[in-house]
Amino acid sequence: MHAVSWRIETVFVGPCVRCGWHRLNEARLTAYVGAIVALAAALCASWTYWYGVPVGPRFVVGATIFAGFLVLGETFSARINEHLTISASDVGLIVAVAVLGPFWAAVAVVPADLLAGRKSWLRLAYEMGHSISIVYLAGLVFSLSSEPLLVGNPQPSADLFYGTLVAGLTLVAANGMLHGILLKVKYDQSFYENWSENVQPYLVSNVLDVLTAGLGLLFLAAYGPLAAVVAVAGSVGSQALVYYSRGQTREIGELRERNRSLEETLATSNTTFGTMMVQELGRKDGYTHRHAAATAVYAADLAREMKLDEARVERVRLAGLLHNIGLFGLPEELLLSTGKVNSLAWNQITKHPVRGEKVLAAVSEYREMASWVRWHHERPDGRGYPDKLRGAWIPLEAKILCLSQAYAAMVLDQPRRPALAQAREELSVNADKQFDGVLVRALLRILDTETEGYRMADDYRFAFPEAGDRERRARQVPEDGVRGSGRTAFP
Repeated sequence: MHAVSWRIETVFVGPCVRCGWHRLNEARLTAYVGAIVALAAALCASWTYWYGVPVGPRFVVGATIFAGFLVLGETFSARINEHLTISASDVGLIVAVAVLGPFWAAVAVVPADLLAGRKSWLRLAYEMGHSISIVYLAGLVFSLSSEPLLVGNPQPSADLFYGTLVAGLTLVAANGMLHGILLKVKYDQSFYENWSENVQPYLVSNVLDVLTAGLGLLFLAAYGPLAAVVAVAGSVGSQALVYYSRGQTREIGELRERNRSLEETLATSNTTFGTMMVQELGRKDGYTHRHAAATAVYAADLAREMKLDEARVERVRLAGLLHNIGLFGLPEELLLSTGKVNSLAWNQITKHPVRGEKVLAAVSEYREMASWVRWHHERPDGRGYPDKLRGAWIPLEAKILCLSQAYAAMVLDQPRRPALAQAREELSVNADKQFDGVLVRALLRILDTETEGYRMADDYRFAFPEAGDRERRARQVPEDGVRGSGRTAFP
């Protein structure tokens, strides 16, 4: 390939699937290719009008030589991923612009374009339009400081060297921009993703290409054909860097994928184990697992109401499900007691947030969530436990858990007491004391728009999650971020 030498490998290959989205995507792609071809035609016509086209046997011979060089670059290109290939033949294209001028450089790249676009007329149109566009843009920049060598026969100079460098950088930038837009149009790949995956790892190779082209022009002006040694050596070195960078990038990508897979497995296993512990508590008292599921639903909806992003919402939801995991291991007579507990028993109960934090903090991904669990009984007035934090010192997520678990406890029957009929009044009375006032008002807004089943935590959304549902939640964040249809129990 030419210039910085990214080539779209699969964009134009294969029939379009017959569905609405693919037809729309095909139309967008065709429109983009049409725009590139129009840009190329406009640049070519403008240059020809203002500067004309030099003719002569030496231009034909030069274009033929450079065409062979570019075809070799295309032949020995390296595949980066399923969409792109890269080669070091941009050295030849930059030098061709500086030696022959943009018209003959565009002619020289035609065989390489025909080779790349032989499987699809749309790809061929893109490759031709793309090549002509970047060549003329580079030629325009080069013309500001110097004339093509075969036109003006310039001597080695700083202007020639720096003009080649700027022209090369222009060609590199234009090539990357056009390919980046193409990946966005066809694959909806973000520009940042394109930069991090397809551009940044090969910057050193690109810089070497541009420097090689600049030095090659100086040698060509001073020593004639001996400059080919510089160009070839630079191209070989650049291509070696391409292969090395590709290998390093793949290795890093594979390591990241393995690490991500292990982290997901660990997180899923720990989540499954944690919910099994909560479910076991629920089997004993008939309450803890229902309270956990209700807390998770209310906490997630409150987090969404407070405009937290969906990933954060899911972490709050999980924290709600596991917030009482510290109760595991307490004596059954304490958990199942229906009377008023004494001070010794109460002291044991108040330690469950700290115990829960220790359990969750053992998983590195849960350390922040563990702090929310530690503080889910803290109060804005400073009368909570275990650390007696006040207002602003309590994280928002911990405040959400505090309110959600309290409301869930009010509307569910407990071993010690039945559900409260005046749960909403209790929220209002304790706003800015036991609960954050802003969150209380947000929860009341949610309750006003919901069903009685939601308000009493007794419809299908409040079922305790099954194992398969937990694993799916660990792997996938739901797309529905709208409150209402987005409110699901931990389904």
